[in-house]
Amino acid sequence: MRDRKCIERESMRAGNGDGRDELNLAEFPLCALAHRLPAERKTLRFEDRIWDKSRGDYVTRQLTVTGSDAFGLPTALDDEVLLGMIQLSRQHGFADRKVSFTRYQLIRLLGWRDDTKTYDRLEESLNRWTGVTLYYRNAWWDKRRGCWVDEKFHVIDNVWLCHRHDTRPDIGPGAPLSAFVWNEVLFRSFQGGNLKAIDFEFFKGLQSAIAKRLYRFLDKRFFHRRHWEFDLKELSWNHVGLSRGYDAASLKRKLRVGIEELERAGYLQPMPGHERFRKVCSGTWEVRFTRAESRTVAAPAIRANRAPSPLATALVERGVGVKAAEEAVRKYSPEEIRTQVEVLDWLLARKDARVSRNPPGFLLSAIQGGYVTPPGFIGSAEQERREQERRVRLEITAKRQICREEQERRHEEMQQQAVEQFLERLSTDERLQLENEAVRSALTLQRSLIQEGGRLAVAARKLAIENHVLRLIGDPGHKA
Repeated sequence: MRDRKCIERESMRAGNGDGRDELNLAEFPLCALAHRLPAERKTLRFEDRIWDKSRGDYVTRQLTVTGSDAFGLPTALDDEVLLGMIQLSRQHGFADRKVSFTRYQLIRLLGWRDDTKTYDRLEESLNRWTGVTLYYRNAWWDKRRGCWVDEKFHVIDNVWLCHRHDTRPDIGPGAPLSAFVWNEVLFRSFQGGNLKAIDFEFFKGLQSAIAKRLYRFLDKRFFHRRHWEFDLKELSWNHVGLSRGYDAASLKRKLRVGIEELERAGYLQPMPGHERFRKVCSGTWEVRFTRAESRTVAAPAIRANRAPSPLATALVERGVGVKAAEEAVRKYSPEEIRTQVEVLDWLLARKDARVSRNPPGFLLSAIQGGYVTPPGFIGSAEQERREQERRVRLEITAKRQICREEQERRHEEMQQQAVEQFLERLSTDERLQLENEAVRSALTLQRSLIQEGGRLAVAARKLAIENHVLRLIGDPGHKA
């Protein structure tokens, strides 16, 4: 009989990149972005307000997550385990609430180290998910009914982990020795097709918990369009899971860690800081995201059971036959091959007639004959030098931008402190009179926003009052 671990390795190679994520679980985080939480903290709450087409009105969605006294709230690592459990169910076709597996199988699927400490950590995570309760208020999307509903449930109802020599009457010989049972509400959502594709291998390759959480949330939104703008605090607090104790500057700094990792991975289109974060008014910021073009998929191996030469792979990707590619790599220098590959790509991008008929033949002839690079061609080394200069300039610009933002933040703090001190000295009637005068003297756009009501109205009214007070007392920031 074949070794069980060998069989599991083969099953895991069958396409873990083609993963699945449940849409409700991608919308709100179920955990705090930390590997450890204070023992006394047992509740997380996330809330937002969206337009509901079925009701023709705004609806407030709220998720409350409670942990057990024994095991507490889930952490970022527990969130990875939960997503891995969904992949196990996908491998079984979401056919049964009960999913049989081995701990080794789940650990390998997650890409974790195969040691005793990891097995203990996995058991801790499964215990934690068994004790977690989710309370969705107008926040659980019921695909069958096509509306937001209330739901209250545990994530998993049962779990048992057995060791090699453990026996159970309901498990036959040779079958996996461990299993868990999904809660009926969550499993019903699986079977109802409330799922989205996710590149699970890409997810596992991300390092920061913020990048992983952003990837799951944004990948759901990018299904509809490539460009999105979000209120900074709403995104950070309610969809990423950052602490509500952070101010706008801290939230931007925290988010940058995940954003820059997703940029480096080719998932997000890079943006300078002043475009990524846009100030709406005092204390209110927006953050913008654009999905990058599709990431390049690595070329298949040239020969089975052998790692391909990167240069040979580059030639094969451009139409050269496998044998001819390997022969060229043996005969000619790597520098010459790289240069001619770059020249070919450069000419193809310009639709040059010299390569349009037979690009692979041109490439081989250029390598064999030492084709002189055409005028205007810039090689990768020169491009790298120029790119380095560009990065230095961007870094200088970014540092200057940070300095300006810090000065602006201090200026705003001085203004707000001066305004608050002025308002505190007023009586109730004097303050009411001043606020009415502020609204009357506000800009036309501000008055229209105040009249419309809603979230922007609160910000517009606050800004109008601040501006009015500053006109009366002068700007303390400029005096300083």
